[in-house]
Amino acid sequence: MLEERFRNDLVYRKEKVYFIFTMIFSIMMYVFLAVSIIGIVIVGALILLSLFVHGLSMAHIRRNGVRISEIQFSGVYEKAELLAKEMDMKIPTMYVLESSGMLNAFATRFFGKNMVVIYSELFDLTEEGKEDELMFVLAHEFAHIKRRHVLVHMLVLPAMFIPLIGEAYMRACEYTCDRYAAYHVKNIEASKRALTMLAIGKKLAPKVNQDAFVNQIREESGFFAWLSEKLSTHPHLPKRLNALDNWSFPEEKELIKEKKTTVILGISLSILLFAALPIAAGVGIASAIDSLSNSDFAAMFQEDSGMEGYTPLMIAVSENDTEIMLSLLADGADMNETDDYGQSALHLAVSSENTETAKILLEKGATVDLLDSYATTPLNLAAYLENVELVALLLEYGADPAIKDMEGLSAMDYAQDLQNKELIELFNK
Repeated sequence: MLEERFRNDLVYRKEKVYFIFTMIFSIMMYVFLAVSIIGIVIVGALILLSLFVHGLSMAHIRRNGVRISEIQFSGVYEKAELLAKEMDMKIPTMYVLESSGMLNAFATRFFGKNMVVIYSELFDLTEEGKEDELMFVLAHEFAHIKRRHVLVHMLVLPAMFIPLIGEAYMRACEYTCDRYAAYHVKNIEASKRALTMLAIGKKLAPKVNQDAFVNQIREESGFFAWLSEKLSTHPHLPKRLNALDNWSFPEEKELIKEKKTTVILGISLSILLFAALPIAAGVGIASAIDSLSNSDFAAMFQEDSGMEGYTPLMIAVSENDTEIMLSLLADGADMNETDDYGQSALHLAVSSENTETAKILLEKGATVDLLDSYATTPLNLAAYLENVELVALLLEYGADPAIKDMEGLSAMDYAQDLQNKELIELFNK
């Protein structure tokens, strides 16, 4: 329960949006190539070539890298195994590869098998008493597998040839994986140190003033700073630190954004620099979006949710979009379908403390006492959040205040522990 807010906010909001745009563009390109014999030959040749090159690369790693296992660095393997179990995924095959001083790690697939490769300079952390930092790196790469980013990258490959589009999706994936890693490692300071190491190395990272480093976002601004990030698949490191801070402590750490003048100038100059392809792609995507009905969007979201555990209805609830939510309900969306953590749309409405959305779901017949993977009911969550209005609403629809979660606490217990008189009075009526 103490981790409820973080667990419900692991996916970076823009990842879903950018995924849709890259998929639309990529599908358009695949369809365009498929209608011509030459296009089919080109696509086939590119796929075969990429598989051949990837196969050679992976064979080199599998033969020369040291595989982490129960008998090879067993201590790290055991922790990685627990980490994978907590993330509800099968542990991938892990290799350590000599890196000539480079700090890096990556997730990949080799003929259907998931792999994580850690450069030796990072793996040395296990010998330096910095296992949480190493676990952050591993959890970040595990998250790429969990979110199926590695699999999706092949599908959105055409979008990577258009400046700004594919990179935006890749950067969003990095923000998501940083959240997953910090959440599962449960050590925000170690997580931030791991990111800082990527900027300055392992020895000097503990001496870095992280606030000053983050403030470089303001100091080192301008068109070229903006464009260098937009053309990169990874966010600038100070922005990743700032985003992780803001996600962890939203009331204490503000999210630093680019100056509006920089963004406007950057977009304007980018359009001029990359006029032909972006404009053509933008017109095609806009036409495709305009031609889609709400039901088409629902189907598209449905495909996306199958990859990330969210249904279209859950996405609408999370975004507090009642119009789309009502449209999906009218089309027969299942209100009680759950995500990877067993949470329903009603759980998400309560965690967002959106009474209006919760009321609509209850009026439409949502199961009021549905348990998630942590045996938490919407009422347990509302009581923990001390939201009297939501508690009253859920009780009105028959929620049971005596159901206990995995911590052995009921909604009534939370009211007592929090010494919330209004909640206690509600439960004692």
